[in-house]
Amino acid sequence: MTASKLHQKTIYKQILASLLLLVVFPAFSWAFKIGPDIEKPKPEFTRSGDQITAKLIPRAKSTSVEIRFQAKGGKLVGVSAYDWETAERPEVNVKNFKSSLFEVQIDNIPPGGEASISIISDFFISSTRFFIFNPNLPAPWISDAPVENISLGNRVQELVIPVKDGSPLDADGAANGRITVIGGPRDSFWGYAYGTLFIRFFGIFIVLLVLMIGMLVSGKVFQLISSKGKKSETALGAATAPAGMGAVESAGQPSVETVLAISTALHLHFASLQPSQRVCIFAPEACAWTQQGRERMMNARNLTLSKRK
Repeated sequence: MTASKLHQKTIYKQILASLLLLVVFPAFSWAFKIGPDIEKPKPEFTRSGDQITAKLIPRAKSTSVEIRFQAKGGKLVGVSAYDWETAERPEVNVKNFKSSLFEVQIDNIPPGGEASISIISDFFISSTRFFIFNPNLPAPWISDAPVENISLGNRVQELVIPVKDGSPLDADGAANGRITVIGGPRDSFWGYAYGTLFIRFFGIFIVLLVLMIGMLVSGKVFQLISSKGKKSETALGAATAPAGMGAVESAGQPSVETVLAISTALHLHFASLQPSQRVCIFAPEACAWTQQGRERMMNARNLTLSKRK
C-alpha cells in the first residue's frame, strides 16, 4: 500500500470518528443532562377569537412550534404555562413530555356538565398522549385519560379530551360550572432518542457514500483530462518532428531507421578523425629512438593535413 493510500485511509477514519462523535455526544448529553438545563421552554400565548395559540421551542427541537387550544361545550377562558416543579413526581419523567405543562380553563358550563378540549399541532404524532395532573388527588397523575388522537392531514394531529365538571380530570374538584385541566402532551423520550440515533447513524454512511462517489467521479474526470493532454502532446511531437528522422513508435522509442541514421553519422564522424594511411619514414641513422620520433612527427602532421582537407 502506497503512502498516499495510507494517508487517504487515515483521513477517512478521522472523518468517520468525528461524525460519530457529533451524532452520539449531543444525544447522550441531552439524555443525561450534561451541560446546562435546557428543559424549561417558555411558551408565548396569543388569542384569536375562541382559539388560543402557544408558541414555544420544545425539548425535542431547535425551532419553535405552535400548539392551538379550542373548547367545545363551554368558553375557553385562558391557557397558561404550569410550573413543572409543582407537578414533578417519581412516576413521571419530564423528558417524556413534548412540551411544558399547560393549565386550561373553561367556563359557561352547566354545573356537572361536560366540555371537550381540542389541542392541535403538527408537532404531535399518532402515538402522542395527554397526561393530566390533579394536585387534589392522592395519585395526582392520570395517565389513562380518555384522550382521542385524530389525524387532520398534512402531519397535523388533534388531541380531544372530554372533561366532566367536578370529575377527577377537573383540577378544581367542584361541580361549579368551571373546568380546570392541567397536563401536557407526552411521548416516549427513549423512542425518540433511539430513532434519532438510528437515523443519524445511517445518515453518516449515506454522507460518506456520497463523498466517496464524488471522489471517484472527480478522479475519473481528472484521469480523462490527463490522458487527453498526453495524446495531444504526442500528436504535436509527431507533427513537428523532422522528415528525415523517421517514424516514432507509440511507446516513445526511436525507430530502426532513426537508429541506423544516427549510427552511420557517428561512424563517419569518428572515421574522419583517423589518418588515411600510416606513413613510415626510414632514416639512415642507426638510432632507433630518433627514427621512431620522426615517424610520430610525420604522422601528426599528416593527421592535421587530413582535417584541413
